[in-house]
Amino acid sequence: MKRILMVLALLLMAQGALAEEKSVAKKAGETVEKGAEAAERGLKKGADATVKGVKKAGKWVGKKLEKGGEKLEKASD
Repeated sequence: MKRILMVLALLLMAQGALAEEKSVAKKAGETVEKGAEAAERGLKKGADATVKGVKKAGKWVGKKLEKGGEKLEKASD
């Protein structure tokens, strides 16, 4: 009798633990959602870095063109 009660108690505990565990599909969905959020953050940071790089490159090219123009003026005098 005691053995039967112990086995039943163990079965109830195991069943409760399984019921609390999330389904595989739900876990996969949460993982995909987290991955998408991380990808979004990465793309946003990459875009911001690209914009900053293009601005710096534009300034650099502008300075070089200005210096080149000054050299042409001196050479034409």
